[in-house]
Amino acid sequence: MKKQFLLYFFFLVVCFSFLIRLFYVQVLDEEYKLSGSNQAQQKIKIFPTRGYILDRNHKLMVTNQPAYDLMVISKNVTNLDTSSFCNLLDISKEQFITYWGRMKKKRGFSTYKPNIFIPLISKEEFAKIQEYLHEFEGFSIQSRTLREYPYQGAANVVGYIGEVSEAYIRNHPEYQQGDLIGKAGIDKAYEKQLRGTAGIKYVLVDNHNRVKGPFLNGKYDEPAIAGADLTSTIDIDLQKLGEQLMQGKRGRIVAIEPSSGEILCLVSSPGFDPNLLVGNKRSTNYKKLEDDTLNLPLYDRGLLAQYPPGSPFKIVNALIGLQEGVITPNTVMSCHHGFHFGSLTVACHCGGGPMALRKSISKSCNNYYCSTFKRIVENYPNSHEGMDAWSNHVKSFGLGNYLNNDLPTGTKGLVPNSAYYDRVLGYTGWRAVTTISLGIGQGE
Repeated sequence: MKKQFLLYFFFLVVCFSFLIRLFYVQVLDEEYKLSGSNQAQQKIKIFPTRGYILDRNHKLMVTNQPAYDLMVISKNVTNLDTSSFCNLLDISKEQFITYWGRMKKKRGFSTYKPNIFIPLISKEEFAKIQEYLHEFEGFSIQSRTLREYPYQGAANVVGYIGEVSEAYIRNHPEYQQGDLIGKAGIDKAYEKQLRGTAGIKYVLVDNHNRVKGPFLNGKYDEPAIAGADLTSTIDIDLQKLGEQLMQGKRGRIVAIEPSSGEILCLVSSPGFDPNLLVGNKRSTNYKKLEDDTLNLPLYDRGLLAQYPPGSPFKIVNALIGLQEGVITPNTVMSCHHGFHFGSLTVACHCGGGPMALRKSISKSCNNYYCSTFKRIVENYPNSHEGMDAWSNHVKSFGLGNYLNNDLPTGTKGLVPNSAYYDRVLGYTGWRAVTTISLGIGQGE
């Protein structure tokens, strides 16, 4: 009798434990209510508004515009009139097959959940199809925002956005398929600040995954948080003026505020309209820009191209000469229409005659600064030591380094040293005048 009572008691305890657990899971457990196994509800991602980019005078350089993704739950697509659907979207049947195949290959694809069929439809395209989209079961629209560029310029500065790659997602799980990310310029450099935080909306769905309303009156919804607005140092009016001056030319204009080092304009020409890289035409337009090997519009000449420093560098050479003690402010040299050493001649347009340091700067005398460089190198026991001393002085001015701006692209300048000339010349017995001869034709 006692054993039978213990058996009944154990059975009741087990049943009671199951009832408590069932009550907890179905009534109290928040995680169960929001889990993917609960087919009565569906989680919809709310894309955040990306932050604006302004110039130094608070003029909008980059804003946003509405855009839409055409979504599809493939399980619900039955008896689709493909011809009518393609006509509505203005695509061919081959494009339809391509879109469908691409969608099925993407990470996270599910026949029971909405997947992006055609991304980044413009507001004009959306206006055209929204009236008839209900006729095609399984298809719906997801709203988001895209970039818009009111000034149609400064593309190399503001950059552009595009869909995140699968390789990037593998290392950054906070991103999902279909998310947009900064690909260049400020939009890339400040992706974390501009991106914002996505929200979540839970909705009730029926057995055909059709939305029937909010889940628990939106109790568990999380609103999207917009990205931060950023103010750049660029003066967009100065930038546009520079771009107008460079039309039809190859080159760059960089204007820097001397007191702070702020970049006021960064012009690269030929450039392009950043609006070309917006929406689902971005890939096509990017390919055209990339294939333009004559003009190289995607190549930022302001940050990537290497140009001779020109005559302003003579001031640096003068300072090095003063530091090394090979010249003084009163050192006079006579220019006979250039620098002459053996068979080497560097022409000069200063007018000739004797001149001290101040006049040599105002006249930009080539002879004075070729001679000063020669004196600097020859001030040491051998040319290698002299060349390295000169190189270190130049680098102390910050030359030969990156510009230390916050844009994600750039190349270092070249400040040669003795090892560089050993490699270029193929021998070690060179002298200062040898390096001068190699610099001829690289700018005055």
